[in-house]
Amino acid sequence: MSQSRYEKRGVSATKAEVHAAVADQDKGLFPGAFCKIIEDLAGHPDYCMAVHADGAGTKSSLAYVAWKEGLGLDVWKGIAQDSLVMNLDDLGCVGARGPFFVSNTIGRNSKLVPGEVIASIVAGYQEFCDRLSNRRMIPCQMVGGETADVGDLVRTIIVDSTVVTRMYRDRVVDANRMVPGDVIVGFSSTGQACWEDVPNSGIGSNGLTSARHDSLMELYGIKYRESFAPEMDPELVYCGKYKLRDPLPGDDRFTIGSALLSPTRTYLPLMKGLMEQMSVSDLHGLIHCSGGGQTKIGKFGRPGNLYMKETLFPVPPLFAMLQKATGQTWKEMYQVYNMGHRLEAVVPRKCVDVCRAVARACHIDNQVVGYVTDGGKPGENVVICTQFGTFTY
Repeated sequence: MSQSRYEKRGVSATKAEVHAAVADQDKGLFPGAFCKIIEDLAGHPDYCMAVHADGAGTKSSLAYVAWKEGLGLDVWKGIAQDSLVMNLDDLGCVGARGPFFVSNTIGRNSKLVPGEVIASIVAGYQEFCDRLSNRRMIPCQMVGGETADVGDLVRTIIVDSTVVTRMYRDRVVDANRMVPGDVIVGFSSTGQACWEDVPNSGIGSNGLTSARHDSLMELYGIKYRESFAPEMDPELVYCGKYKLRDPLPGDDRFTIGSALLSPTRTYLPLMKGLMEQMSVSDLHGLIHCSGGGQTKIGKFGRPGNLYMKETLFPVPPLFAMLQKATGQTWKEMYQVYNMGHRLEAVVPRKCVDVCRAVARACHIDNQVVGYVTDGGKPGENVVICTQFGTFTY
């Protein structure tokens, strides 16, 4: 099988090797849940815990280039938010509402990344935690971290974090409850949620390796050779036509740089609203469409489930630009990027109006994007119908 452009850059949408490596590990208390749930550290039978680790990925390399190009230190605060949200929203998908305890890990090449960058990242972590805690009543506390100077290993900087939470077992959202007859409500990744200060382009923290190389010009590769792996095929390195300050085609609210660096939206306040307005027994699944994009849901639910997505959101301008720039097939685009919505609630049809009302109160566009039916088979359980064709995964 020929490799996609994404795979040729040394990244994977499916993470098949990773999943194979952990296949024999214990699945925890709720094997079908979006995140692994473990026994309570204190041994209380009514409680359980979840520990999650993730980070901003190669978005930090894009931030490095933008910072070097004079876009300011605040780009690093967005990277801190990316690192946090990729953890927090995964945990939200199992029903966690906090308190969340955060430990951050930063590995940098200290000859290229000075202390002022570290200070901006740490400030970004704290500001985002404060915003959740004080404005949204979702307790989120920084408890420490580690910054390591590892220039032998890291070309520029990597920004990761680990989040721990404790919750009642009877509040766990177990995606194994998704069954035929359920509907899939999608929540837009674009626009401006009521807790955001500026509009969001819709990007998350996955797919950025291809996004930056296929959209940005060769000059960035010439100026910042430390921003990419030297093993990469030269034809795949910064092979786009845009500069960071060029306007985003189709949406002049953004430049190419601000669209690609748009901080990953957190849906935690929306998820909290769903949990307050609905019985946990009616929340059959919450799916964070990050790695794997619109195919993510296929990793969860009962064997035999087929997830039909027939009414997706229009493709946001950023993703339309990326498809045109990359020449990637639309099938691959839907597997790499969220393509317009990054959170799904899988619920009985009677609960759709509640989901949509909660989303409207958050100023987030929403719609029914699909449903669950019978007919899935190993290796093929997601069907996405778009104006560009019907794709089976």
